[in-house]
Amino acid sequence: AIMAAIIATYATTIYQLVNITTRIDRKIEQGPRTVSLGFWISVSLPIFLVESFFFLLTNADVLMVGTYMTPDDVAVYYATVKTLAIAHFVYFAVKAGVAQRYAHLAQENEPGRLAEFARETVNWTFFPTLMLALAILVIGKPMLILFGPGFDAGYPLLFILILGVVARAAVGPAESLLTMTGHQNICAAAYAATLALNVGLNVVLIPQFGLWGAAIATAVAMTFEAATLSFIVWRTQGIVMAVFLPASGTRETI
Repeated sequence: AIMAAIIATYATTIYQLVNITTRIDRKIEQGPRTVSLGFWISVSLPIFLVESFFFLLTNADVLMVGTYMTPDDVAVYYATVKTLAIAHFVYFAVKAGVAQRYAHLAQENEPGRLAEFARETVNWTFFPTLMLALAILVIGKPMLILFGPGFDAGYPLLFILILGVVARAAVGPAESLLTMTGHQNICAAAYAATLALNVGLNVVLIPQFGLWGAAIATAVAMTFEAATLSFIVWRTQGIVMAVFLPASGTRETI
């Protein structure tokens, strides 16, 4: 299974590289090439950190459960988190599809259209995620039973964890808007703070409340992430990225 995943990753990456390079070569004539290494590093490093912190954030709770609890508990919690991963699908799909549009509208210096589109992406993310979340709560127990006997013990945790997923969806792909508009540094700082909060809450809550503590810590951290990113977007872009807040809260970009 691991080899299949590795081969599939390499195959798709190489295909995309060849396909995109071929199209670019046909449409754009070759000219003088200048590499601004320092500039590219200064831009790409914070984006790399954003993705790294996000990846760690999605796995920190499982690692912390493994530190404080038994392997059986880790298995139950891991299966619960993976069942919940279905609800993340919409967020990742919208995030992948709108980043280039964010960059285009920002480059065209059209703040009105950018704000309108950003709020549309919030709706695209939130309402489908909410429907998926409700569906998971309905069929979550049978899905966990598929992992084996005893795994349905994680079903009650879904009700806590799902709150964090919905909170993240409520602000849409705010992280993509920040990175596509040159605010990747503060975005990386926000994710670093979220990761630190998640780990800290896990350290405090897991010894006291077990798997419930891990679920609460994760949900609180995800809610903090969403609120922080939404606030940063409002402060830097003047755009209200929150599903039920009125657009009239828009302010001038600072």
